Amino acid sequence: MSSASRPFRTFPGLSPAASAYAGAGLLVVAVFTVRLLLQPLLGDGQAYALFCLAVIVAAYLFGRGPAALVTVAGGLLAFFCFVAPQFAWKSAPGALTTLTSYALNCAVAVYLITTLTRALSELTAGQSRAEAVADNHANLFRELNERISHHLRLVAGVLSLQAKGEPAADVLRGLQKASERSMLMARVHRELSGRTEEPVDFDAFARGLVRSVCQARGDPAERVVIEPADIWLPPEEATSLGVALAECVAALLARKDCGPLRISMLGGAVDTRISICEIDRQTGATLASLSGGYLLRAMVEQLGAAIELKADAQGSALEITVPHAPPLALSSVQPSAAGMVH
Repeated sequence: MSSASRPFRTFPGLSPAASAYAGAGLLVVAVFTVRLLLQPLLGDGQAYALFCLAVIVAAYLFGRGPAALVTVAGGLLAFFCFVAPQFAWKSAPGALTTLTSYALNCAVAVYLITTLTRALSELTAGQSRAEAVADNHANLFRELNERISHHLRLVAGVLSLQAKGEPAADVLRGLQKASERSMLMARVHRELSGRTEEPVDFDAFARGLVRSVCQARGDPAERVVIEPADIWLPPEEATSLGVALAECVAALLARKDCGPLRISMLGGAVDTRISICEIDRQTGATLASLSGGYLLRAMVEQLGAAIELKADAQGSALEITVPHAPPLALSSVQPSAAGMVH
């Protein structure tokens, strides 16, 4: 069967090529039956009309080979059965001329239809490949923008931390401005990735981060318990808060006497609170100092968050409070800042 044919249902036990020729044969039988029933009405006129239509249908559905079969079989049946005198061989020049004209018309129709269907099939295949490449490039572009936004947020946090203890006013303003620009660029890249409005399930995100931290240290994942809280955060806040959470958990697990940890989260209208405490109340151990956690301090500073060490009757706890950032509209981005994205 020609590659230009349209897909159709194959017959049980037959290959696609054999099914195409079988379908063409059934089409010839059906057209011959209809023409035979119309014989009292048409007489010897329009002997080839229905067979011409059958050839066109066969060329479109089955391809060039089956259409040639319909052309030959239909022409012989029409010439022998429906051209006067019926059911007898004709040698009159007029009858032979009509048969030749039918054959030429069918040959041209088969050639044009199969050529067009082949071109359409190739065009469809090419379009599918182009769409696949475009989708792949779009996914890579979104992933690149997300990674850039993550790195820019880390840079913004480090710059903000560096500016915190800078004695020179000019250097301080420069670092603060650079941090603000880095944050703005990160949010613009997040906008360009097309996922700014999609919140992140922070429960699942936090579990994945904690599991990775435990695997990296060789600790069982059961050592850290995360209470379900059904918190959904914007991607920017989820990324930065997740990095801070992972840094805290890693620092706590590094203590030799650290018991199992419990992480509680509470999402509010204006902020998100994360509390990390030891489950075993009998240890009496205090939390390890996190003042040396450079990455943690940078992320918390960049988020505008607050860290508070707590010790009460329920044990030691570290609480992180993160205010929710207002949404950023692209129209509010200054041209000078937007021009720095690339």
